[in-house]
Amino acid sequence: MHNYPIELRDDLNRTLIKTIYDFGIVNVPVLAARLAGRHCDLSLADAERLVLGFAQLYSAPIEFDRSARDWRSREPVGADNNGLLLDIVENGFGRAA
Repeated sequence: MHNYPIELRDDLNRTLIKTIYDFGIVNVPVLAARLAGRHCDLSLADAERLVLGFAQLYSAPIEFDRSARDWRSREPVGADNNGLLLDIVENGFGRAA
C-alpha cells in the first residue's frame, strides 16, 4: 500500500463526496484526470485506482466514460431526495429497481 499525502486523500474525499451529491454517480476517468492534474506527483493510473477505491468505499455508482460528453451537462440528483445517490427508477415490471 502506498502512503499518499493527507492533502491528496482529503482532496479526493472532498471531490468524491461533492460529485456523488451533485451528480449521483462517479465518472472514474474524469475525476482521476482532474485529481492527477492537481497533484503533479500522482500518475493517472494511480489516480484512477484511488478514485475507484474511494467510490467503492462509499458504494457509489460508477461509470467509465472518458469522453464525458454529458458530465458537465448532467442534472444533479433531485433536491427532494436529500442527497441520496440515485433516484428510484422503475424497471419494466413496475417495481423499484
